[in-house]
Amino acid sequence: MEYELEPFNWLLAIGRWGSVTGAIALIAVAIAFVASVRLGPSGLTYFSQGLTDFIRDLLSMSPTRVLAVARLTLKEAIRRKALVVFVVFAVLLMFAGWFMTSGNNRADISVGVQIWFLLTAISWLILPAAMFLSCWSIPEDIRTRSLHTVVTKPIRRIEVVLGRIVGFGGVLAVVVIVMGFAGYIWIQRQVPANIKEQLKCRIPVYGDLIFKDRMGGLAKQGINTGDVWDYRSYIEGNTRARAIWLFNDFDENMLSDVDGDGRGDQLNLESRFESFRTIKGSADSVEQGLEAQFTLVKNVREEAFSVFGFSPEFRQFSTELLAGQFQNASTSLSEIASSITDGAEVLEPSDCKYFYEASRVAIVNMNYLGEGLDEIKDGFEDAGRAANLIKTKDDTAAFDNFSKTCARLSELLAEHSDHLLEVMPRLEVSLPNVRVTEYHKGQDQVPIDRTLTFTADYESLARFLASTITEQNEAKKLVSGESLTEDLARQLADTAGMSILNSELLVDVLQEELDAEILVAQDSMLSMANKISWINYFDQLVRSERLTSQDPEGWRLTADIYDDLVFRNTLRIEVACMNDQMFIGMARPDLFIRLPDNPFAVGYSKALLCTILMLVLVVVIGVTASTIVKGPVALFLTFGVFVIGQVFHGFMSDILAGQIESSGMISSGVLILQQRNPMAGVDVSRQTQNIIESADNVSTSLLYGASRVIPDFGLYSQSAKYVENGFDVPWSTSMLPAILTFFGFLIPCVLLGAAFLKFRELEAK
Repeated sequence: MEYELEPFNWLLAIGRWGSVTGAIALIAVAIAFVASVRLGPSGLTYFSQGLTDFIRDLLSMSPTRVLAVARLTLKEAIRRKALVVFVVFAVLLMFAGWFMTSGNNRADISVGVQIWFLLTAISWLILPAAMFLSCWSIPEDIRTRSLHTVVTKPIRRIEVVLGRIVGFGGVLAVVVIVMGFAGYIWIQRQVPANIKEQLKCRIPVYGDLIFKDRMGGLAKQGINTGDVWDYRSYIEGNTRARAIWLFNDFDENMLSDVDGDGRGDQLNLESRFESFRTIKGSADSVEQGLEAQFTLVKNVREEAFSVFGFSPEFRQFSTELLAGQFQNASTSLSEIASSITDGAEVLEPSDCKYFYEASRVAIVNMNYLGEGLDEIKDGFEDAGRAANLIKTKDDTAAFDNFSKTCARLSELLAEHSDHLLEVMPRLEVSLPNVRVTEYHKGQDQVPIDRTLTFTADYESLARFLASTITEQNEAKKLVSGESLTEDLARQLADTAGMSILNSELLVDVLQEELDAEILVAQDSMLSMANKISWINYFDQLVRSERLTSQDPEGWRLTADIYDDLVFRNTLRIEVACMNDQMFIGMARPDLFIRLPDNPFAVGYSKALLCTILMLVLVVVIGVTASTIVKGPVALFLTFGVFVIGQVFHGFMSDILAGQIESSGMISSGVLILQQRNPMAGVDVSRQTQNIIESADNVSTSLLYGASRVIPDFGLYSQSAKYVENGFDVPWSTSMLPAILTFFGFLIPCVLLGAAFLKFRELEAK
């Protein structure tokens, strides 16, 4: 199942409810008015008096009278043997264990099947009783004339309708609660002790999913390996392909408190990937699954500059920006600017459009990097604005302006290269490989300590050393006179956490640089003769391999997940497949941050509440239908509305949203008769085709109206699916829509039922 639904916009939903309900009310009043006009002045009097009486009845409802009708309804339900479902349910629970034993070795599936059986049995056993009681009650009272003795009392028709709904709804709620309590005890006894930990409600936090292709370029989707169901996209093994999850609005509350000190110290991830093989692989690979690697990434440069790579002409420029080689990027951009001035036709208007969009993205990301970047941001803004003015390839003046702004931006990149490299870091922390089986065999949990120890790459080592030396230098602990402090190696090992071998290597290299007068000792501080930044200085030393670790474990650094790896409140996690000629597939819900679990009883109670709301909504529809038609017709109508709302409502919404390609109802019929493909279209004249399209528009309008009038009963079954799969029922995407849908139909149905009953001839049998 899809474990996360789209966020529910309750304000928009209430607005649509008000418009639809108001339209129905106006139509009903208009029909009544037109019907009264035909009777002349007496009809208008009857109309105004009836409307006034209805409004008066609505405003003078008495809870006491409603509860009195509800008590009578409760007695009627008991008299009609509505509680016989308890006996059937008890029999099912007594013998269900014979058939619920599963040979499946997956504990989550075994537990899920039992929860599915329990919740399905509760809802579908009570559903027929709800339909029969609600649809036959008022017609039967009219037939036996028992309703006559009620309406002659000081009681309003709306109180009769609402009392029936409250009475039947109360009976069904009590039945569901009792059956749910008995079912909870049954499920606790039925699940074996060794897999009882599967009875839980996980609380997930989902991220946004994007991909990198095998060359490292950004993509919206991965590879399709031929599966008809394109729910998952696949990444290729042993390439630069990656699946990237971006967890927005990340905060420390998403870290679990394992030590109990009130501070989050562990990030819990859970994945459910699937693998796809092109070759069998080794015996260990077949038995244990494919290898996947998680990498926590903070790459400010990629956030800011990756969009430049969407244009082939600016791809080299983007690559150099991403690598932090801003001097090279400046040269590359200068060459592009010169080629434009020289008249070489290298750029298309589409390239300029990409440059404009990329410049906007770069400016947004640089706004988070503090001061000192205003000039370079202005350069990107000017160049992007100039690029956006280019509409055609013949626009020479616009191209000349773009060339000038690019040349200026090139100069700014060269001028601010040191500062850009300092404030735009790239930090990647790779985790130990995990295994992914051919078909997911349960929850693959990946606990990650908040403080991570990793082997440094070139850039992270250069940044670490620059930060360490800067801190010691400002404290005037590096230099004693004109030479380095005598115990500097031990001091660095103690304060910066270096191994003694690596700290001695660093001191030796610094001393060599001091002897070569590349470094200068002055005023108890160490400085560089050529005035470059420390980050650039150590980057050159690291890349020249003069600081190759003397410790067998390498340069081991630490990073804090929240303090060091989160940028713009976003945590970025990349997943790679490590096996050649293999693929790993994933969808957006296949990786999530797992917050502390809720007890199983919490999610189970939410599922029961949704079941109660569904059954009471069926009662609402049944009682409303029974106020205007007889019992069999009301039963058929209620059953039809339930089936459409349960099975076909999502299908209708997908058609109206354009997610399912389809022809209109009339067009489809003509295509079937002509035995033609929908892509070819109907073989008729243009005039006939216009008539068919007009008829299809009418049918589409009717479909739209049906999707708004018929409730989506699928909302209530979703909660059970969450619990079956071991998840808590989310409030914003499941519970809130279910509750608002219930009340959204309850209010107009009560008003319609009261109006139907008020103007219905009670003598008719």
